[in-house]
This record gives sequence, structure tokens and C-alpha cells, in this order.
Amino acid sequence: MAFLQTRFRVINRVPIPSIVDPQAVRTYLGTYESLITPNPYLERYELRTPDAAEQEEIRRDPFYPPNTTHWQGYTVYERVPIIPGVGDWATTVVEISCVFLTSEHGVLCRGDATGGVTVRSRYEVRKRGEIQEGPDLAVGPGEEGDYELVDVSDVDCNLVVKPFVRAKLSSGHISILKTVVNKLVEQAKASAPNC
Repeated sequence: MAFLQTRFRVINRVPIPSIVDPQAVRTYLGTYESLITPNPYLERYELRTPDAAEQEEIRRDPFYPPNTTHWQGYTVYERVPIIPGVGDWATTVVEISCVFLTSEHGVLCRGDATGGVTVRSRYEVRKRGEIQEGPDLAVGPGEEGDYELVDVSDVDCNLVVKPFVRAKLSSGHISILKTVVNKLVEQAKASAPNC
């Protein structure tokens, strides 16, 4: 039922405090697991090699730069609530085939989930205000840096599941961004010379 397919965009952003070097964020993102393990829905993940058909699809996907060859595949299993708030019995495990690639500003990730959901995410370190789309950036005390970690996700899915996918993606990805930045803040504080 292709006529029920829809595309939408979700943008999340988290400030990077000045104590954290923006290049350190880019380097940390390039480990890929740094974006997988903080996922609040994560059950488990496995490293994998994309098969020949998937490699050809990656090469044809305009989301990735031309002549892409240095990507990394993972299979991510998420436990997601079917009925939020009622416990584990009302959850299901979703399998997502992910392909990560390091880019100029961070990491590109395409995830193809069971149920026909495809998410193309750009996790990027950007100057504050450089990406104009999305919600306003709420800046708290001590978050005076000039950079932010931005996630721009374009989602293709069935119209029927769009509200669920949007809500899960928004909450999950903002949690990932916050965890990444908080971990790097802790590392920066731990390595800072004591005054």
C-alpha cells in the first residue's frame, strides 16, 4: 500500500559546552557504537558486513556521498513499547539493519527497520544556529559553547505508524545526543588540570 507511505523530518539538537572540543565529539561519533549503546530502546546489537545487494543499494542511495566504500554495518535490536507504561509484556523487538559512515561533520546512518521504516540520520557537530530547522535550542547553565550536536533524521514509513515512529524517534534520539555530550563533558572534566 504505497499510497500510505509518508516522509517526515525530525530534528534534535543538544548544546556542546565549551569544555568539550568539537573535534573530540566528531571523533567519538566515528566509533559508531557511541550512537548505538546510549539508545534507550537498545536490547542488543551485532557487527555485520552488508551483503552485495545492500552494498549496491548503499552506492545508489543519494543519502551517502558518491563512491562510498568505507561504511560499517550493524544489526540493532530495539525493544519498543506497543502500549507505553504497562511493562515488558507490552513490548516488541524490532530489528534494524544499520549502515554507518563517517562524514565531514560527524556520522551518517541509514537504518532499515522491520515494518518498512527507513531512517536516514545525520549526526553532526555544527556551529550554533548553522542548522536553522527544528526546535529552538534550550541552553542551560554552563552550556555556553559555540557548537551543538544536531541530529537531522528523514523518515520514510507507513502513515498509520507515523505518530508512533515520530514519538519514539524524537525521544530516543534526543536521549542519545544528551548521553554523548554528557559522556564527553565528564571526560573533559576528568582530564582538565586541577586549578
